[in-house]
Amino acid sequence: MSSQVSSLETGNPTTVLLIDDNYEHRKYWSAALRNSPFRYSVLEADSGDSGLDLYRHQRVDCVVLDLDMPESGFFVLLRLIQEPKSPQVAVVVLTQLVHPTLCAMMKDNGAYACLTKQHSSDEDLANVIQQAIASVKSTQDEA
Repeated sequence: MSSQVSSLETGNPTTVLLIDDNYEHRKYWSAALRNSPFRYSVLEADSGDSGLDLYRHQRVDCVVLDLDMPESGFFVLLRLIQEPKSPQVAVVVLTQLVHPTLCAMMKDNGAYACLTKQHSSDEDLANVIQQAIASVKSTQDEA
């Protein structure tokens, strides 16, 4: 994994990579993030593989990851976060799958938070992204 510099340090817009195979969900959440008070720059991927490829070639501050895809979002998380105690990128899981054990497993493997699409607002997601980025930055500062 490449070491990435936070947009907060460079003054660049915060870049969010949204990985979701569902076109309607991806477009909805992408527009919500672009129109949030934080005015995120949003990259979109329709699969785990295309998302990982974008992550490797673009500066990304946070990945918003759906779990319910043909290739498991959990395996994408494991490829993004190779060291859960000191992640190099903030990851927020945004899924329709509602299961407390699943969310706990995501957090144990490096995700900052696990939100359910049907119970989360645009504002919830935007705020959690900010918290996730700050958390990863503080972990990197401690290292």
